[in-house]
Amino acid sequence: LEMIMDMAWNINSIQQGRGGFEKHLKNWLIREFGKKHAYELLSIMKEHYRLAYIRKPEFMGNTRTEEKDPKYKIVSDLAWSDNEIAQRISDYQKIENQVIKISNDIPISKESCWFQLIEYPVRAAVQMNKKLLYAQLARHAKISWTMSDRAYNEITTLTNKYNNLNNGKWKYIMSAHPRDLAVFNKVSQQSAMDTTVITQKIIATINGADYHCYQGAKPIIPGFGYQNNAICINKNTTINYTFKLPENQTYILQIALASNHPVNGKNLRFALSIDDCNTQIIDYSTQGRSEEWKLNVLNNQAIRQVEFKTKSTTKHTITIKAIDEGVVLDQIKILKQL
Repeated sequence: LEMIMDMAWNINSIQQGRGGFEKHLKNWLIREFGKKHAYELLSIMKEHYRLAYIRKPEFMGNTRTEEKDPKYKIVSDLAWSDNEIAQRISDYQKIENQVIKISNDIPISKESCWFQLIEYPVRAAVQMNKKLLYAQLARHAKISWTMSDRAYNEITTLTNKYNNLNNGKWKYIMSAHPRDLAVFNKVSQQSAMDTTVITQKIIATINGADYHCYQGAKPIIPGFGYQNNAICINKNTTINYTFKLPENQTYILQIALASNHPVNGKNLRFALSIDDCNTQIIDYSTQGRSEEWKLNVLNNQAIRQVEFKTKSTTKHTITIKAIDEGVVLDQIKILKQL
């Protein structure tokens, strides 16, 4: 909120791109908690925001608040493999451990501020993810339900502490069960009838900022995306990416973009070619509250896929040109065709 107000007061007070936002956050952390832990806290908070960018805590139950169909009110599996679940839990556990360690070194005068601004949001997000991801594994009889229940209880404990700080000064500001939505409840212990997800094999992942060269205005790296390396490609700017693959094989090229709306008109287009062949014009704009738009919001990515076959050479080039303003490229994934 403070960053938004600073920008409202002076839009030029924060430079465009990742550096400006990171500097603002770092200065804020130094001011509130001192230089001793500021750089570690900057890393923690960036990772906290990155993980929430991939999937917000309130979206982890795969429910939808505004849908009328009752099936969307029931907590269900995400389309994530066991390996993806394990990696996400590991990433969250790392920052929780760091926060707990730093908590022991926070001055008494800053304890309430620390808990409200850092410890509670980070650790509650960690436990929300654990609760629902452990539940997904438990539905398939891969772990005990007690692990999900333990995370639920920890959320309740953390929230009670928040609401009792300073003799209840901020009581009822936080709730462990906002609007009594199902996603915030203890997960019902039910068995899944279907099998767990088997994802396509990812051969390579290229982040937007990993471009080889560009023609036109230099892309802006805004500091968000699945790996904090998305780029804003200015209209009529061309970006090139290079990669190596075995020859004479068929792959799927997956382009993941920020799920924003068109800046002008109704189109949000880019031109795509592989090895300078068969240029395609791809539009990823959505209209209204379509199913695609809803999935884009939940996943924080808009996806387009094309199939391609490698030539005799092992080195290849992907060329992307922004046709409209507002093209934000997050990642390119090369998948092995099933």
